[in-house]
Amino acid sequence: MPSALGHLIVSGRWDDNVAIVDVAAALRPENDGTPNAVLSRPRATPDVDTDGDGKPDAKASGQPVSIAVDAQSRFAYVVNHSGAATPAGAAGYQHGHPGLVGVVDLKAARDKANDGTLGAIAEFVPTGRTGPVGCAITPDGRTLLVNCGEAEGSEDGGDEVTAIDVATRKVVRRIPLAEMPGHPAPGPSKHDSPHPSFGRYPNPTGLGISALKGGLVFVANGGFSDVSVLSLEAAMAGDKHPEIGRVEIETGPFGLAVSPDGRMVAVAARESMSHAYEGRTVSIIDVERAAAGGKDAEVARVRVGSDDPNEATRPFAVAFAPDGKRVVASCFRSNTISLIDVADAVAGRPAEIQRLYPRTPTGALARPRGIAIAGARYACVIGGAKAGPGSSLVWFLDLESGKIVSCTTGVGNESYMLAAF
Repeated sequence: MPSALGHLIVSGRWDDNVAIVDVAAALRPENDGTPNAVLSRPRATPDVDTDGDGKPDAKASGQPVSIAVDAQSRFAYVVNHSGAATPAGAAGYQHGHPGLVGVVDLKAARDKANDGTLGAIAEFVPTGRTGPVGCAITPDGRTLLVNCGEAEGSEDGGDEVTAIDVATRKVVRRIPLAEMPGHPAPGPSKHDSPHPSFGRYPNPTGLGISALKGGLVFVANGGFSDVSVLSLEAAMAGDKHPEIGRVEIETGPFGLAVSPDGRMVAVAARESMSHAYEGRTVSIIDVERAAAGGKDAEVARVRVGSDDPNEATRPFAVAFAPDGKRVVASCFRSNTISLIDVADAVAGRPAEIQRLYPRTPTGALARPRGIAIAGARYACVIGGAKAGPGSSLVWFLDLESGKIVSCTTGVGNESYMLAAF
């Protein structure tokens, strides 16, 4: 049965599953601080052969990290960052594995009979590239775009947005992202970030699409300190240079969100990949100005998570409220959640109108990450430091009262992103 307030699908990351949460159940007082609102945890990664005998004998790590849900809430597309890598392979090095998208039947996912099984998987779609991160469905619902964030065997070298046809579940286009002109690195870095050898490749992370101007794709370039703006029409037509321009922000971005009317983009400045620097701001980008290639497209840069401009807060993710007037931002390092007034930000006024300090049931560090809006009223924020299977949680922030009203536990292990349906 459908929930009155809908459901969440939460990435498991180091768990091999996704968690399906009934939002109405999560808000009941008796379920606060428990996993009682979790309907099921269906598998999101395939079985793999670990001993070379040709027979699957283990669950792939997969690292499900980001999720997009179609407009009809029929299917969720779960991006597995390490694809079909064995648990040992992903644990040995989490980066640079072939990407895999799990197509999850959401009706089947709500069925407890599929808890812990592959019964909700409609198909696995290889991306053909490595280290995928962010994803989004085009406004016409026909195409899933997935960022290729890394090269094979490296945390560096990501240079593509992969387009997957939703109907055929096949890769139909590879959209190139421009490298940094004149960068001296001969290829993807052999080091982990941060390291000076990074900076040649964009290493895309977050991704969002505005329907304006025939479709504009905004790609958060974790390897740079900017956001690429692509023409969706040109990209899908096979143009090898679909990039309209780039918008500079404070440092390497991660989470990115487009406002409901498509006119604004919010970006979390997380960290640099080339030197030891963590961000402390959220940027607001005007879509019309970005489409015109203007240098003035970043219309606001809002400090979040601390009153000290020198304190690194490491903003992780952002989401617009349903009316587009506020942005919810999570800060991993400062363990905070911020509410930003968009009009105040654009006008140059103090714009962090509220800062919350969420608590975990165990007293561990909050470490807030991904955000989704459910029931047109609740900001659902992932939290919980990596601490073993089922150690992540979701806080429910009531946007009307500005208070965290509930918490659901047991939804993954250092989960990254989630989606509402």
